[in-house]
Amino acid sequence: MNRRHPVGVLVVSLAIAACGATGALAGCDDNPVGRICDLGTATPQTGEVVVASPSLDCVTRTCLRVPKTRELPPGSTYPEGNSGLCTAECTADSECDRVPESPCITGFTCGIAVTVGPFCCRKFCICKDYIVTPDSGELGTPKACDPGLAENACCNLSGRVNSATYPLCKS
Repeated sequence: MNRRHPVGVLVVSLAIAACGATGALAGCDDNPVGRICDLGTATPQTGEVVVASPSLDCVTRTCLRVPKTRELPPGSTYPEGNSGLCTAECTADSECDRVPESPCITGFTCGIAVTVGPFCCRKFCICKDYIVTPDSGELGTPKACDPGLAENACCNLSGRVNSATYPLCKS
């Protein structure tokens, strides 16, 4: 017996495959951020920023935990233990698509989370519930991420990769 599957089943299957199971439920956003994720085995120290990748909990495979530097707004919760929030690289706040189940209430801003290591000077979606943001609403660029300063050796800055001046920045 030869059965035909309804076209609707095919469309739903393709949507899930294209967006991932969570993306289909959340509207297939480009940078779904804010879901609780596992940072690994070590619990971060107070005041420590942690970027964990690959994080299989996240569509973008990147989990971020920033220190809480302000009082949480009503309804917000800060990740406990070795947890963070799924994040994504960005160039503007509008690229940070908050998932509905996120404990981050006020949304996300695009900013530099760390100035050392493999993720130095890269912009990520950061929960505004946890950090103090300037009146402008935009996080500034740390001095350590100014490519015009020769002492800044972050390999993610322009002019660093494969430069004799920065021997650790090989591609």
